[in-house]
Amino acid sequence: MTAPKFCKSKIVATIGPASWEKEVIKGMVVAGMDLARVNASFADFDELKRVKDLVRSISPRVSLILDTMGNKIRVVGFTEPISVRKNESLVLIPESQQSSQNSQIQITYESLHDDLSRGAKILIDDGNLELTVTDIIDKSIICNVENNYIIKPNKTVNIPNQQLHFPILTEKDIQDIKNAVELKYDFIALSFVENTQVILDAREIIGESGINIISKIENQAGVDNFEEILEASDAIMIARGDLGVEIPYEHIPIIQKQLIYRCRAAGKPVIVATQMLESMRENPRPTRAEINDVANSIIDGADALMLSAETSTGLYPVESVNMINRTALATEDVLTPQMLYGNTQANRDTDEICRTVFNLTNSIDLKAVIILSQSGRTVSSLSRHRPTVPIFEISNDIQRIRIDNLLRGVKCYYSKKNSGDRDESIQNAVEIVFSYGELDFTDKIAIISGSSIKNKCNNTILEIATVKDLI
Repeated sequence: MTAPKFCKSKIVATIGPASWEKEVIKGMVVAGMDLARVNASFADFDELKRVKDLVRSISPRVSLILDTMGNKIRVVGFTEPISVRKNESLVLIPESQQSSQNSQIQITYESLHDDLSRGAKILIDDGNLELTVTDIIDKSIICNVENNYIIKPNKTVNIPNQQLHFPILTEKDIQDIKNAVELKYDFIALSFVENTQVILDAREIIGESGINIISKIENQAGVDNFEEILEASDAIMIARGDLGVEIPYEHIPIIQKQLIYRCRAAGKPVIVATQMLESMRENPRPTRAEINDVANSIIDGADALMLSAETSTGLYPVESVNMINRTALATEDVLTPQMLYGNTQANRDTDEICRTVFNLTNSIDLKAVIILSQSGRTVSSLSRHRPTVPIFEISNDIQRIRIDNLLRGVKCYYSKKNSGDRDESIQNAVEIVFSYGELDFTDKIAIISGSSIKNKCNNTILEIATVKDLI
């Protein structure tokens, strides 16, 4: 029996009003959703718990990501859209100050007036509305409107090329991280990471919970300090929405390719996010350009692709996940993987073994690689090469399985057995994969497992075997 072919690229889908119903989430799981994201900007503890309970009741395999709000500025204080015209005057005031006229809009950054000067640019709603600061009177920022636009409530505010004085972690972020620990989420995505301090502060709150940190690269400082951010992080998200506002659009494609390659070289998963299928918020089919964007992100080497508004507020959440899956399958079928050099957090022996396995997948007829894993370092070391054959990870740690669920080409299986006997553990692992229809009796496979030498726990043994000889 042959198992259905699964998409190697992982799909992250944001849960929101469009996908709150159990049947919708179940449909997204069936369509290929691997990780569920909750945007803490719009969620409290009860919402985080409700989504967690709902997702876990459908599939314990789906990983959970809490995405912090970060130091994001928003327009607030109104419920109906506000129309502005080019060359009109618009005044931005702190949220604590009451708005007395239509030409005033409150913002959530209390001291913005201290950080700006005349001539500064302010961008609202991912840059769709541009303002130019003409004067600052007390706490009021007087702006000239550069284009016609309709401002909707809670839209984001960006101030490119300006040094803003934010706290490292906001009080809301701290509480949201604590909530994620209590609810046993798998990942925390930290917004607007510019250096390692915010990562270190978040790790203190996370403690020994085992939650992994995804650092979101969203501005020039994040790009400039990427090497140190990458080293301190467990994974990276290239958040192209705010990044495309903070940095000229035309630079984003090259930055995306560069950051993906550096993540792969380090053996750390990378997510490409924002506007993957933006038109599917309202339409049942995406544009051809969007499909090209999805395919090119896979060709660039991304581990995962993320849907935001498409699945949180859009009209076609299940169809959006299905479209990513279909595009990924078609793209992966024709890719020629290339080996990466350099060392990961695994030891050098393990990195060399993984390079050997990669070469073997091209020289002999291997159908799969099975890894008996505890730390996940071997799995990430091999996954970065993007081999054409699937990687099956067997672990008795369900948290480890949901963490490694982010890695491209990796399919994780849980085993309660924790035998100290290496041969028995290998037999059990192969039987699990075989029982799910992933392998045939005559398939040749590679197996990476821990050493049986006493006091030696590194995964340093590689074997080539046929399935029928092991079960």
